[in-house]
Amino acid sequence: MQRVSRNNSFGFSARIGILILAVPFFTAAQPQDNSVTTLNGLLNGANRAMKSRDWEATRKSALEATKISPKNAPAWFDLGYAYLQLNDLPDAEAAFKTVTSISPGHASAYTNLGVIYHRLGRVDDAIASYRKQIEVAPRSQYASYNLARILATRGEWEEARTLAATAVELTANDTNRWAFLGKTQMKTGQIDEARQSFMRALALPHSAMIENNIAYDLADGGFDLDRSWHLISGALQSSTRQICEPESLADGEKCTQQLRQLAFMLDTAGWVLYREGKTEEAEPYLRASFAITPRGENELHMVTLLAKLGRLDEAVALLAQARVRPSFARAGSREAMAELTRAAGGDAPLEALFSRAPVAPPPSHAETKVFALVDGNGKVMEAQAVAPAPSSLSETAQSLTLPMLAWPGHSVRSIRTIEFQLKAGSWSPADIYVGETIPTPCGSVAPPPAILTTQNITPAPPASCTSAY
Repeated sequence: MQRVSRNNSFGFSARIGILILAVPFFTAAQPQDNSVTTLNGLLNGANRAMKSRDWEATRKSALEATKISPKNAPAWFDLGYAYLQLNDLPDAEAAFKTVTSISPGHASAYTNLGVIYHRLGRVDDAIASYRKQIEVAPRSQYASYNLARILATRGEWEEARTLAATAVELTANDTNRWAFLGKTQMKTGQIDEARQSFMRALALPHSAMIENNIAYDLADGGFDLDRSWHLISGALQSSTRQICEPESLADGEKCTQQLRQLAFMLDTAGWVLYREGKTEEAEPYLRASFAITPRGENELHMVTLLAKLGRLDEAVALLAQARVRPSFARAGSREAMAELTRAAGGDAPLEALFSRAPVAPPPSHAETKVFALVDGNGKVMEAQAVAPAPSSLSETAQSLTLPMLAWPGHSVRSIRTIEFQLKAGSWSPADIYVGETIPTPCGSVAPPPAILTTQNITPAPPASCTSAY
């Protein structure tokens, strides 16, 4: 993960969906005995360990420093950061709370507490921490941006726009923040301002994912569809050229991250075509995205598309599966429901269809699954049951044809997980997705945060949830 130097020259991790925090250094009271040398050595050791991403060594050095100097805020801060990297969130919370007790006006500790609460799913606590940070440091660009991102997931676009504008004002060369500001402006009806913000983002060095995100926001708002297609088709083309395809099951997760990022671009391409009224042309892009990560916005886009095409039973069955998930209440399902209601002929006929739609329960055992190498047409080429699943499931998997990972001009191999459900004495697929680990749902939850601390280091690999939604 990227860090901030002690001279407050902030770096940046250029990814939409990743939240960023500042961690400025400040001087704390030092003990007045011979332990000063030891303390400085421990703090320097912690910083060296951070540079090499040795989080356990960072933790040990920082912990020893806190024992020598219990009121040393930098030591507690480094300890909290190490705990975060080790995913020990309770101890990280305790460490950052200690920082705030030593220095109630600290310029970033409340922001880091917000990140911890965000990761724990305690969104209200995260919001409160970000607000506290802004209270003690009104020009806190990281707290402003983090809070804006969370408020956006709740549909609180007016305040999100104000906070995003503050974050951009303080970091004018940040591509992601300009793109996000444009999104908030689009959502609040400031179309001309949004176009200007998007132009600022595209004028800066940027990734293909930035072009994807801007293309999606334009299409979702129904504006500049030609420009939107130009952006996403270029981003998709350049990303596809770099895509990894597994050769065998031994490749494991080697290609998963690339394919999951590609899923967002495929979904955007399909949604742009849908907005242009090219419904049939949109379908292969949306289906390919859905084959990779059958969750979140791409699932709702598939429902909307199927309803528009008049394939009502398929659309209802898909939405029936989606709306039993805990995260569905936070998903943007209004358009999908409106299109379904129109296609069904009203609320009552639609509810009747839902009442007849089968809803598969969750698998009895999460371990009941098979890893499969699948070609671009959905044919299972190789399969391996994951213990304690019965080995016979490998043969069952090899008889299946899975959703294609193909769109015009492209067909991609992938490793899929097939989760099976035992029904009436026989196994049937319950869930299928690319990779050996279940995808993080995007669109219905806030993106996972990343952290910056007291040294400049290379950013960590991005989280799997990278959409603009």
